[in-house]
Amino acid sequence: MNRHVRILLAGVMVVAPLAATVYLIWWAGAALHGLASGLIGAVSPDAQKLLFPGAGVLVVLIGIYLVGLLTHWWVFRRALGLLERALSRLPVVKSIYESIRDVLKLFGGDAEQMGQVVRLRLPGTDIKLLGIRTSTSPRGAKGEKLVSVYLPMSYMFGGQTVYVPPEAVVPVDLTVEEALKIATTADAGQAPDAPAPQRPEEPAGEG
Repeated sequence: MNRHVRILLAGVMVVAPLAATVYLIWWAGAALHGLASGLIGAVSPDAQKLLFPGAGVLVVLIGIYLVGLLTHWWVFRRALGLLERALSRLPVVKSIYESIRDVLKLFGGDAEQMGQVVRLRLPGTDIKLLGIRTSTSPRGAKGEKLVSVYLPMSYMFGGQTVYVPPEAVVPVDLTVEEALKIATTADAGQAPDAPAPQRPEEPAGEG
């Protein structure tokens, strides 16, 4: 019976990640297609009928790329700045907008200012925590020379944000995505380290 259970678990290990990945891709594609289809239908119902499966995703990606091109135009950047200032005056909208914006900056921002993977050593111990430096001048530091470090938790969403002196952290040559993967999976499933060399046997003492 144990053999059949192990075979079943082996199948789950193969099927579950593939199924979840395919479902998430399908769900995201369907959502983007529906969004683009609705926008095109509002402008021209006849054009909406010409959309083929997946065309909505292509339309959204092209639109996002064009917006990215517009960010190089100072007039667009000024208009975007005015829009951000307007959103910052709306209490609930401000929190939502700034939270999403800052998370995206965490993945694509300047590594010297935000999104730098670091190791934080706990004082008085040899324990080192893997974290992400999110700011070199955090708002909650109240003028102190501190940096903010986000410490993600394993196998769950969330984590803790701590303020520590700059010298308490050491940069790590990892991307944010790699660090979050290590944290969320507790570094499980990684290639095992090479076996440690065996200690030579101590010579027997003389009688």
